[in-house]
Amino acid sequence: MDSGIILRCAASFVAGAACQYVVSSLIWPNRHKTYTWWFSLRNHRKLGEPCKSDIVLDRDGYSLGFSKKRKCALWVSYIISKGSVGVDVDRGIRFYADPDVPEECRVRPENFTNSGYDKGHLAPSATIDFSVKSNSQTFAMTNIALQHPKLNRQAWGNLEGIIRGWTHTKGKLAVVTGPLYGMRSKRVNNIPVPRNFYKVVYSFKHNAYIGFILPNTDIKAGELWKYAMPVLEVEKETGYKFFSKLKKKKQRAKKASDLSWWKDN
Repeated sequence: MDSGIILRCAASFVAGAACQYVVSSLIWPNRHKTYTWWFSLRNHRKLGEPCKSDIVLDRDGYSLGFSKKRKCALWVSYIISKGSVGVDVDRGIRFYADPDVPEECRVRPENFTNSGYDKGHLAPSATIDFSVKSNSQTFAMTNIALQHPKLNRQAWGNLEGIIRGWTHTKGKLAVVTGPLYGMRSKRVNNIPVPRNFYKVVYSFKHNAYIGFILPNTDIKAGELWKYAMPVLEVEKETGYKFFSKLKKKKQRAKKASDLSWWKDN
């Protein structure tokens, strides 16, 4: 090959690489995030609401059904995918009282101070981070429950991380989660303490389901799978109906859960 041609090709390659560097590093460093507005258009209630609630709120990254009596969401639903959980914007950590619920049932961050419980996210901050706004909305106190510190930091946090990983292997997922209460729940600053927490997951691509109910106590990460069960069992325990807008044929898969398939990330 002529040496002039080789030099021109090399020069073109270097120029192209330099141009790409300038665009990616200086002009448009966050270009991979510009499409994330699309995720804010998702209807996170498209598969149905599991139970009645006093107030329904739709956020960019999740929806919830709020109970005035419990001063907490009874359910939070969100749809996630590999793209939406892989953006990882800078996160805030400022919890705030939600102005979208009445004053008399509005919980403030200081109500949890020195309570012995964590501010446990229902829609996870680390999962819903495709924009600064969507992530900030996860810190609304309507999305927070009184959660045992070791549950929050071990089994519950481990489950949230596993679900994020599933978006890479199981495809787009619908998740519904929330607290469960006893007949006479303990109270902290007049806020009922959940007895358990549930989480159910649906894979659109594989029409597969899995559910969990975890006691609001010291549950270690390694104990997580002891609390896995078919979604139908979660429905029996809670009295809720999950993913009710799916066709009945697809809902039949709620009866069983292939734990080995779910464990294989």
